Amino acid sequence: METVTAVIVTYNRLADLKICLDSLRQQTRKPDAMLVVNNGSTDGTTEWLTTQADLTVINQANLGGAGGFATGIDGAYKSGATWLWCMDDDCIAAPDALEQLLNSPNLGPCIKNSMSVSVRDDQELAFYVDRPNRKYRRVTDMTSFDLIYGVASFFNGTLIHSDVVASIGIPDLKLFIWGDEVEYMTRAQRMGFPVVTVPKSVFRHPPSFDRNGIPWPGAWKQYYAVRNQRRVFQNMHGSAVGMAIFMRWAAREIGQQAVLKRTNRMYNVLLFGEAAVDSVINNFRKRPDSILTLRLYKMMHK
Repeated sequence: METVTAVIVTYNRLADLKICLDSLRQQTRKPDAMLVVNNGSTDGTTEWLTTQADLTVINQANLGGAGGFATGIDGAYKSGATWLWCMDDDCIAAPDALEQLLNSPNLGPCIKNSMSVSVRDDQELAFYVDRPNRKYRRVTDMTSFDLIYGVASFFNGTLIHSDVVASIGIPDLKLFIWGDEVEYMTRAQRMGFPVVTVPKSVFRHPPSFDRNGIPWPGAWKQYYAVRNQRRVFQNMHGSAVGMAIFMRWAAREIGQQAVLKRTNRMYNVLLFGEAAVDSVINNFRKRPDSILTLRLYKMMHK
């Protein structure tokens, strides 16, 4: 019998976590187990989780989304689950989300993702996806398909077969946040595992907030998106070619930040440049408090 363990990573969003877990408890096909990785929350989450008898909880320091899912996927895999259903704490699963994933066409060991719909507009996708031959922006861009290959919004209702984990391992916790999920997806694709979105399975999620640039000081998160992109390109194109593509891409991104007329443009240029250099020299040690551009911004805005 196939079993499903839900893996939820949380950090200081207790209200959202409660809603997420309620949506899992109301599934037409309930998960066989629910594993919550608490990334060092300080908002009462730790205390509340001790009162939830139906949860397995792992408390750890804040290791970012990458570290959270590395711990959660490792724990769920070692527990013997057939499928690992992974999500952030601000996801809301439709009542039949898991049932629809499991009932979708059998692809063998694979990764199947729910369709992420914006909580603000039920006709808009939470995450835009642009492909050379097609753009996915509206819900209707996806709903005419049973499966959409090569498209998935990790980790928002992401169903991963245990055989995939056995082959590709767990997310790289060094990546911390932003890009770690794409690195994991492209790692699976490189190993030949199908990655699909199942539009009949719906997750609600806040829309991506970086579409028009993130205002400072929150823009520090873009550091990780840029730094981690090298790993994505290398998964897709190989080590040497991937590095060359990354360097060309990073130069273009830095140049774009220089010409965009945004507030704190100088800091954006410095941040992107710092991230690109750190990626090239393989410096994946920085946490938010050690990003030099962020420290400069804070020093100049006391």
